[in-house]
Amino acid sequence: MYLQAVVWTVLAWFAGLILDANLSIQPAGFLCLRVLLPMLSMGLCILREIRRNGQK
Repeated sequence: MYLQAVVWTVLAWFAGLILDANLSIQPAGFLCLRVLLPMLSMGLCILREIRRNGQK
C-alpha cells in the first residue's frame, strides 16, 4: 500500500515536471503541475484505501 502510493506520487511528480517544462505558458511553470499532480495522486491513493477498508 505505501510503496504503491509512493510510486504513483513520484510518477505524478515526474509527469507534472515534464508538462510544466514543455507547456508554453508564461511565466514558465505557472500551472505548478509538478505540485498539483502528486497531491491529487496521493489523495486518490488515500481515498482508495479508505473505501477499501470500509467495504471489509
